[in-house]
Amino acid sequence: MPRAFAQLAPGKDASVKFRGVYATIDLGPANEKMSRLAPAYGSDRRLAISEVLGRPTAVLPPVLYALANTLVEDHAEQAIFWYHVGRLRAVYDALRCRDKTAQTAAMLALRQLMSKTLVESQYFRRERLVPIATKAIDWDAGNSRGYDQRWPALYGNVAQTSPGTDPNEVQVPDGEWPAILKHVHEAHMESVRKFAGEKPVA
Repeated sequence: MPRAFAQLAPGKDASVKFRGVYATIDLGPANEKMSRLAPAYGSDRRLAISEVLGRPTAVLPPVLYALANTLVEDHAEQAIFWYHVGRLRAVYDALRCRDKTAQTAAMLALRQLMSKTLVESQYFRRERLVPIATKAIDWDAGNSRGYDQRWPALYGNVAQTSPGTDPNEVQVPDGEWPAILKHVHEAHMESVRKFAGEKPVA
């Protein structure tokens, strides 16, 4: 089972105490939700699924990865859909970080959250991926982001050493965001189409 998100966030040195604006990025709720989604069964797991599905716009993208892992055994296409939504949002959030090291490290960490079953499920349903990805892009475009979108910054080198006194240090100007989102949607669809067109290995 994937590790809880907050265990990954500190990056290279888990003893680092984030300062200033970085200290205001709270990963606790995401970690708590992911921990509740992780068990193989149980009433609290079912409740956590209901909570996330009830307000998917309010959770960090890694929680949607955890949700996908949880759903994939019994609801594969629903799981794949939420993975794609989580992926879109994670990439968009990462690309808005000023710290380039945060972009790379955050996405590498998220890759570790994907279960083997989720990976295989997409591989063997590649003929369904384009419509699922299209639906995920439409959902992403039509729904707000009610979570702290600065979260990838904690993966980068800057957050490890910065006093965090300048809030503008974390993300690029919001005037750049629409172009970034457009790029994310287009690149994601291109990647999915390419993957879906590949022949499975016999």
